[in-house]
Amino acid sequence: MTMVKPIQMEVANQVLETWNALGVAARATALARTIAGLNDAQARMAQWQLDNAQAQIGEAEVLPGPTGESNVLSTHGRGAFLVTAQTDLEAELKTVALVGHLYAALVAGNPVITVGPEGQALMDQIAPHVPEGVIQNVAESAQDTIIAAAGLAGVAIVCDSQHAQALSQRLAQKDGLLCQLIEETDTQQLSSVAAPHTILRFVTEQTVTTNTTAIGGNATLLELGSQAE
Repeated sequence: MTMVKPIQMEVANQVLETWNALGVAARATALARTIAGLNDAQARMAQWQLDNAQAQIGEAEVLPGPTGESNVLSTHGRGAFLVTAQTDLEAELKTVALVGHLYAALVAGNPVITVGPEGQALMDQIAPHVPEGVIQNVAESAQDTIIAAAGLAGVAIVCDSQHAQALSQRLAQKDGLLCQLIEETDTQQLSSVAAPHTILRFVTEQTVTTNTTAIGGNATLLELGSQAE
C-alpha cells in the first residue's frame, strides 16, 4: 500500500508529546470541561471513559525488582488515531459509541482526527479546551487518505462486522507502523467501547528500570578498599 503523510498527520505528530506529557489526570480534567454540550447518553459515555482511564491507566505502577532494581511501568499514547463511523448505521447509538472511542483515545494521550460533519461538531466542542492540533477533522472524502497515511497509530471505528473485516485486511497491508484497529460492531449493547479493558488498546506500555544494586555494590567495594589501606 502506498504510504502518504497528509498535513493532519504532521500536526498530530507535532502535538503528541505535549498532550501525552500532561498525564491522564490532567487530560481527564481538560476533557471533562467539554462534556456539558453532549446529550445525556453521550455525556454518560464520555464521563465513564474519563473515569475508567484514571482507574485503569492513571498511575504509574511500581513492579517487583527480583535483583533489587527499581521498575516503574507507565502508559503513553500510541500516536494519531482516526476516529470514525460507518455512515449508514442508526444515528443515536452510533454517536454514543463514536463519543466513547473519541474520549478514550484522547484521555489515553493520543491526538485524534475525526471525520465529516459529526466529527466536526465534536471537534468544535473539544478543541477550545485542549492544545491546538490535539483534535482535527477531515471531510469524508479524505478519510481514505488518512487511513493510508504513514505513521497512523490506529483506527477506532463504529461499523458492522463486514466493514471491520475489510478494514482489518486493508490495515494489515500497510507498511511501517502496525496500525491498531479498534472496532465497535455491537451498536445495540456497545460491548466493546464500554468494556473497561478497551482503554488499554489505545496505549503503549513503557517500563523504566533503575539499577540500584550497582550503586550499593560500588559503595561496598569502596568501603572495603578503604579498610584494606
